[in-house]
Amino acid sequence: MKRIQNHNLRKDSSIVMVGCFDTKAEDFEYLYSCLSKKGFKVITINTGVYGTTKLFPVDFEAKDVAQNTGASILSLQKNKERGKAIAVMGAGAAQIVTNLYSENKIGGIIGMGGGGGTFIALQVMRVLPFGFPKLCISTLATKDLTAQIGSKDITLVPSIVDIAGLNSISKHVMQQAAAALCGMMDAIELVEERDVKSIAISVFGNTTVCVDVCSELLKSEDFEVLAFHSVGIGGQTMEELTLEGCFDAILDITTTELADELCGGICSAGPDRLTAASNMGIPQIVVPGCLDMVNFGPLDSVPVKYKKRQLFSWAPNVTLMRTNKDENRILGRIIAESLNTSKGPVTVLLPLGGLSKIGATGEVFHNPEIDKELFNSLKSTLNNNIKVVEVDANINTSHFATYAVNELLKFIKK
Repeated sequence: MKRIQNHNLRKDSSIVMVGCFDTKAEDFEYLYSCLSKKGFKVITINTGVYGTTKLFPVDFEAKDVAQNTGASILSLQKNKERGKAIAVMGAGAAQIVTNLYSENKIGGIIGMGGGGGTFIALQVMRVLPFGFPKLCISTLATKDLTAQIGSKDITLVPSIVDIAGLNSISKHVMQQAAAALCGMMDAIELVEERDVKSIAISVFGNTTVCVDVCSELLKSEDFEVLAFHSVGIGGQTMEELTLEGCFDAILDITTTELADELCGGICSAGPDRLTAASNMGIPQIVVPGCLDMVNFGPLDSVPVKYKKRQLFSWAPNVTLMRTNKDENRILGRIIAESLNTSKGPVTVLLPLGGLSKIGATGEVFHNPEIDKELFNSLKSTLNNNIKVVEVDANINTSHFATYAVNELLKFIKK
């Protein structure tokens, strides 16, 4: 398994500095000097459409950035479509950084900007893997940038003042940001690598007991266990890190995000959920955990078309909707079609005693007939070479957890 890499970091590794040098040259000159004083070479990428600077060396000019997408900087200047220009420059700079990373030339990246500059910087940083130092000084650092950051480990530093010329506050922020990035680069050299296998596991409030027992059992076997909260970004992160080779196996107890993707809930992880392990060919145990529910916000936020469905208030800001037979048939096919493409071993476990804590006997979402639709859809669509096991227990029990871990260990110990 590929561990968190040091990215071939050496003292002669370079730092990428990306930003709009046409409008913020003075600010970037100061940041450049802060980085250079730390002993690192700085590779500069200008994403400013309307000009450049001579205050410091520019390695990749805006025309070079645009050309990486097949666009012309002159056409971007002429059209004056700010949104399109930001998208093009972000994509072009991302391609340049991808190339630099693949050539082992860089060990960190820093960007700085307002709205447009932040969008570009974050777009560029997202092409770099987990563990690679990434820092962005932004006027938007205290806003919700979930859509722009996604699952990446990007450090945001509030600019405090606008990035519009140097002053005592902006200099202080840039000095500390430069020191922080360089500190992150130094810290990578100190990461101790252990020869242990890593298991990713998905969890939700309604599967916590199960996942806690699974984690303890796996840790007792000297595995590293990394839990991901199935609230959308958790599933996305698990999928992306799987593609980066961070795990040896997946114990996917809680696939509830698929129900939110189907029904428009607030915890969707997107259409690629449950694809990474199959593509990577690593062992996976898959459970339809919490597919008996779709997550919405407060009761008044539930879409009108679902108002007459069975709803349950999990918390003041979380309303759960019980999935129906039609939705479960569809979900069964979605899971099966994803797993049928797997390049590695797969076992599907079906908890006959309910898909969640509140799906157990006597609980509000207990409905074996609906669960049966999901199970039948899965079994009828899965390839014959994929093992399916019906477990006579509720998912959120130590009994089910023990069974799931034993099935996973069969794969790993081979």
